[in-house]
Amino acid sequence: MMMTMTRSVLVAAAVTLSSAALPRDASAWQGVSFDLASLAMDHSAMATLLEKTIFKVDVAWLEIWFTPDVDARIRALATGRGGAQQDSIAAVATRATDALARLHFERNVSLGQFLDGLQDSARRARDAGIISDSTYVDIVTSSPGWYSVLEERGIHDGDEMLYRIRGDTLRTVVRGVDGEILLDQTDVGPDRRLSVLGGYLAPGSDFRRGLIESTGR
Repeated sequence: MMMTMTRSVLVAAAVTLSSAALPRDASAWQGVSFDLASLAMDHSAMATLLEKTIFKVDVAWLEIWFTPDVDARIRALATGRGGAQQDSIAAVATRATDALARLHFERNVSLGQFLDGLQDSARRARDAGIISDSTYVDIVTSSPGWYSVLEERGIHDGDEMLYRIRGDTLRTVVRGVDGEILLDQTDVGPDRRLSVLGGYLAPGSDFRRGLIESTGR
């Protein structure tokens, strides 16, 4: 969920954001209470860097963690890189019901730019049959209100968006670079979960290629 006119780049393990910053017992991680005990937090299953195409400006890092069994399935599928394997990797990741996604911004972004990207990701998820048309419409009409706290401030270099998925519950946390929690919202429903992972992994997504390629590292 990010800006348009972008491309994703494989993130080498040596330069990804450290998973040590997200311990299993993260009862008070950077002011955010998360239960991460069920996840394979020793490494991110998928990671990618988003760059703006024309100027190759780093926009954001995206990392996703899954449970050990889902992580193992993704790694097994990553031994093959054909189109069928890529689709299978994306399907397994999209259907995960226990996951954490972290989007770490590398530059300032306006709320309008972010919402354009978010809504484009939702459209791709809808077009791929991952979410319903009614959910897509709800995201387009409701997302300005969800993120209204960022309207004047915008998104700053160093801000993070955290998406914790447990079952059909999606918790969205926006943490400012200064540590302030700007948003802490919980939504319930399968389409809410699918809109996040599906938006990242739907065909045509700016993140899809980099995320899938990172699974074989």
